[in-house]
Amino acid sequence: MRLGLDDIKWEFVGAKLANGDDADQVSFLRGFIKECLAWGTKYQVESQLAVVNRQLTPEERSIISMLGYEE
Repeated sequence: MRLGLDDIKWEFVGAKLANGDDADQVSFLRGFIKECLAWGTKYQVESQLAVVNRQLTPEERSIISMLGYEE
């Protein structure tokens, strides 16, 4: 894993992020997206997120569904 982040407890990070404010959450997501886009193509990002999506339960996907919501 890059940047020496292999010892991080990701569930703990997720819990901290969930309890942060919207500014923290937006900052995290923007950083995540920016790093994903550095991989090369949007297809690579979509492929990885599809793998993640398949590993989430329907209930978990429902919780984050608003991230992609547009009127």
